Amino acid sequence: MPLDAIALGAIANELQSELEGAKIEKVHQPERDEILLVLKGYKGTKKLVISASSANARMHLITESKENPAAPPMFCMLLRKHLTGGKICSIKRLGYERAVDIEISCRNELGDLTVRHIICEVMGRNSNIIFLDENRKIIDSVKHIDLSVSSLRNILPGLLYMMPPDGGRINPSDASSEDFLNVLINSPEGREAERAITDAVMGISPLLAGECVFRACGSRKMLIGELSHSDMERISHELSLMFENAENGEFSPCIIFSEDGAKAADFAPFEIKQYGALRKCKEAESMNDAACEFYFMRDLYARMTDRSSAITKIITNNLKRAQRKLDVLQSELKEAENREQLRICGDLITANLYRMQKGDKALKAQNFYDENNAEIEIKLDVTLSPSQNAKKYYTKYKKAKNTQIYASEQIKITIDEIEYLDSVLYSVSNAQTVAQLGEIKAELALYGYIKSDTGKKKKDKQPAMGKPLEFEYNGYTIYVGRNNVQNDYLTLKMGRSRDLWLHTKNIPGSHTLVKYMGEEFPNDVIEVAAQIAAFYSKAKNSPYAEVDYCPVSHVKKPSGAKAGMVIYEGYNTARVKPDGQKAEELRK
Repeated sequence: MPLDAIALGAIANELQSELEGAKIEKVHQPERDEILLVLKGYKGTKKLVISASSANARMHLITESKENPAAPPMFCMLLRKHLTGGKICSIKRLGYERAVDIEISCRNELGDLTVRHIICEVMGRNSNIIFLDENRKIIDSVKHIDLSVSSLRNILPGLLYMMPPDGGRINPSDASSEDFLNVLINSPEGREAERAITDAVMGISPLLAGECVFRACGSRKMLIGELSHSDMERISHELSLMFENAENGEFSPCIIFSEDGAKAADFAPFEIKQYGALRKCKEAESMNDAACEFYFMRDLYARMTDRSSAITKIITNNLKRAQRKLDVLQSELKEAENREQLRICGDLITANLYRMQKGDKALKAQNFYDENNAEIEIKLDVTLSPSQNAKKYYTKYKKAKNTQIYASEQIKITIDEIEYLDSVLYSVSNAQTVAQLGEIKAELALYGYIKSDTGKKKKDKQPAMGKPLEFEYNGYTIYVGRNNVQNDYLTLKMGRSRDLWLHTKNIPGSHTLVKYMGEEFPNDVIEVAAQIAAFYSKAKNSPYAEVDYCPVSHVKKPSGAKAGMVIYEGYNTARVKPDGQKAEELRK
């Protein structure tokens, strides 16, 4: 959990500096377990979010807006009644607990000045937001805790607020390096040093405890039995130094990302070294900035994952359906390949009617269509007359002929649909914002794969479209579409006849366009554009990719084709390495 007492204390210190004296202008409750205070002070208007969510309990400033319910909950109305117009007196952490006390000066029902408190407890599933009066008596809370939930501590209106039990752990404010050393010495040999610290010392997360062990021993995962006395002394010293820096407000906040940099994995009030090259660490200006960016990115990642999963499921289901349809059509087409044999059988039966009678099981006759007049045996239906058997073969022939025509047409349509869905699936994997996923969803609704919000398909109306990606290299502007609607716009609307068009060969990817500058495109420009086109395709992780390129005038959109689907001729092919680093450097 990122917000331990040290991190929460660092945030509280920053909030004290930012918000002291700030006036509460608005109180919102966007979620059942989350409140948002809009405050105006000498440093401008700030938004403070306080969440008691089991998964994302936190308290920090935010910059984005949050959507509020149509009718404010009762807890929100209560806070508005007491706190609107009040001023922040102080914001401080309660001891070394994961709890912060926001003291607010406001007026009571009689207009007299009084004090109210908002207690933010960041404790996982036990997180809470508790509203107290001047005597620290509970007015109300987001979560009510009675005896059926906890026998140790109740949170109910009318009760005095009590601090969470410390579980007999050491308070770092009163502890020395010797106390930390004794914790390690007295811990079982089979216990991890990191776990021994978090179990015995208040206010420190596994991340920071592990960092102290790493800095002292070069490895985070050390068992007590593996530590020498000097190892324990070094760990104790690192712990003392960390708490001393925390007490003095000497922080170096950072955000920790996954190895590819795509996901915010954690954040911390101090530099984290234990991951080495497995994680990337980015310095933050403040703990509030670190928390704001971390939770924003985590929320964005969760929303992206949730929405992209839903869209991906729809696409993959349609892909499976289209593939099954293609298999059936190809099987039918293969069967229809023998249709001429059916017509020959009908002709031979007709030519030999005089030799046949009802009840015959087969006809043996010379095949006059064969150059050697080879004898052929034709099976007959004993319940039918000879002429009816001939008619039956002609009917099968006609059906097979119609099947061949229909299956051929449908196979082309189905292959085009599979290619289209593959391209949309690539667009989903390449989307970086919720808005981009919304554009893809609108595109799918346009073609009936998703029910539109209005409940009606409007095929004459194009979905909303964002801007294509833009790059610049040696004075040449390069554009890359992020989805099929943008690809269409880029190629068919924005592109001019002499602009250069690029696309990965036989692989789903983005349409790429290089604007013509009045002279033949230099080879290095073509190569760089091809590398970017390869990176923004399904081949981005391949060592090499083939990219076709030609003037825009050589690219056509077939009549009735879906967005992004084109045909082209008179092209050349470049074999390049997908280059994401170059794309990032050249992106405008």
